[in-house]
Amino acid sequence: MGAAPTQLGEALAPHVRRVLGLLRDLEHLLRQARDLEQGQLTLAADSPFAAMPLLRRLQDAHPGIAASLVTGNTATTLKALRDGTADAAVATLLEPAPDLARLCLGTDRVVLLLPRDHELAGSAQVDLRALDGVAMVAREEGSATFRLFAAACAATGIRPRLTLQLGSREALREAVAHGFGLGAVFEEEAGTDPRLVRRALAGQGLQADTCLLALAERAQLGVVKALFALAAGPAHAEAARNRPG
Repeated sequence: MGAAPTQLGEALAPHVRRVLGLLRDLEHLLRQARDLEQGQLTLAADSPFAAMPLLRRLQDAHPGIAASLVTGNTATTLKALRDGTADAAVATLLEPAPDLARLCLGTDRVVLLLPRDHELAGSAQVDLRALDGVAMVAREEGSATFRLFAAACAATGIRPRLTLQLGSREALREAVAHGFGLGAVFEEEAGTDPRLVRRALAGQGLQADTCLLALAERAQLGVVKALFALAAGPAHAEAARNRPG
């Protein structure tokens, strides 16, 4: 005689089959995530200008990855990365961060934004020392722009007259256009406005690197690893796709 299932076994059988089916589905999803056919990425950025080309490359290479971009100043961007609410970040890094993996995407420099009819607008370059006592508007203290410009002024021994602190580069441009003062912005963020001109600033300590960042322990995992490979260049991206594991 063959073995017959018990009443309990018969009751459990459909549940076991369902669990085994779920395990097969889970294995399939994990394989897709590993192969970057599916997945999610949250990227935090203190400026969209360097982040957007990177997200474009990710979308082109791995269309199954759903990406989202969260923007804020440098301080909030780094906080999101360290809190785990962002998988990676694009930000201006002004101090050592041994807990973060980094890849330099480029270097940007602070420039002066001023009304087109301002007396300094006729100069191709403005010396930082010419801003002593001059009315200025600035980003909030958590922004890399503010910190870099303030440090350069302090090192040079000058004290611009701060009239407004503003929470976005768009608000800063409007404040300059309405005569609240001159503005210091990264060149990449200066934008185009017929009311304004940008001028190079001569002085030390006015440039910084824009970096792709991730927590060191996550930089070699899944989609974050792929993002770093894409940012590094086509050869790195191809190597990452062909690397086992």
